[in-house]
Amino acid sequence: MRIACVYIPHFHAQIEFLRSPELKKRPVVIGGAPDERAAVIDCSDAAAGKGVCAGMPLRDAYHLCPEAAFLTFDKDLSGEVWEEVLYLLGAITLRMEPKEQGLVYLDITKALKLYASEEYVSSTIIEAIRDAFQLKVRVGVGNSRFIAEQAALSAPKQTLVVRPGTEKEFVASLQVDRLPVDEGIKERLRLLGLRRLEKVAGLSRQAVISQFGKEGKRISDIVNGVEDKRQIVKRDRAVSLEREVVSDLPFETTDQVAGALGSALAELSSELKKMGKVCRKLKVTLNLQGRKQDGKQDMKNVERTFVLKNPTAEAKEMLARVVNRLEGIAMEGPVTGFTLAVSDLSADAGIQEYLFRKRAVMSEKLKGVKGYLEAMYGYTPLFMVREGEGNSLLPERKFVFSEI
Repeated sequence: MRIACVYIPHFHAQIEFLRSPELKKRPVVIGGAPDERAAVIDCSDAAAGKGVCAGMPLRDAYHLCPEAAFLTFDKDLSGEVWEEVLYLLGAITLRMEPKEQGLVYLDITKALKLYASEEYVSSTIIEAIRDAFQLKVRVGVGNSRFIAEQAALSAPKQTLVVRPGTEKEFVASLQVDRLPVDEGIKERLRLLGLRRLEKVAGLSRQAVISQFGKEGKRISDIVNGVEDKRQIVKRDRAVSLEREVVSDLPFETTDQVAGALGSALAELSSELKKMGKVCRKLKVTLNLQGRKQDGKQDMKNVERTFVLKNPTAEAKEMLARVVNRLEGIAMEGPVTGFTLAVSDLSADAGIQEYLFRKRAVMSEKLKGVKGYLEAMYGYTPLFMVREGEGNSLLPERKFVFSEI
């Protein structure tokens, strides 16, 4: 499998530059005001050069770069632009796996039949995003998610293709900090004097597994450039829905929280059904009101992700799963609000595509849709139903299905 990693560095900062070009003249930190008890979401290259990084408390970012412009994170705008970027990438391949806003993996194995080379695919992606959004992009290509991502992050210019057979050589030059494993494992590797992946690759697979167990297998595969076998599935344009609720009066009891969650889930359920979708994952983020410190209210978040055994769009089923877990959460303070997000959306097998339920505009939307559905679902996804022998006693003769 050949994987391309599309990386938009400082994605949120670039969006702010598009909205306010004058910001390019000074460092930018996104996340809120310097005195807010929150973390940095993103920053510009200029701010990063002063030591600012994502996840850092805003007050620390201010001490490092007091001349920076501190901006509130526009979550809605970032989400909208990111969805449009993913929609644009759908012209290259529908098999994509977003890791975070600004970074997505694409399976370009089949797309290579339409393009002369992997470099050409990469340049096409870069030009398309640049022309549509004026965003700076890097693309890395390799045989795994890890190699493609590292190629994109370390690309000397805009693209870097790791050729088949050169994966181990490419990985050898990286530091152990690049490994996608717990910080504790990285520290153990450093204590063993293994600061570069080249040295880790010199160990036998069995030795790495004996030291790190299950994670050792993953590390061994990475340092030896083993091809990624986990598939990247097709992605619909809409992959998640969110609802944010902020209460004027904090919720003091679990029942109050459950009631508010039920109302929000009912809205999400209605929207899912309109789209003809069901969800497999549900994430709940509770905003807790903590104690006052230095005259300011301390805020904490409790986040839980629920994986549903059977995908659903029913609010009652989702609420039952959430409430069961809420009872086991120790609340350190009243709940001032929460965010609900449903993801891993897929088509509801019990209904037709949403297109067919809008009869008023069916004729217009049917134009050109056959080719799209064939690409998505295979040969002959569309059939026309016409009346057959109206007086027949045989059901199969009353209506006839004919290919469009």
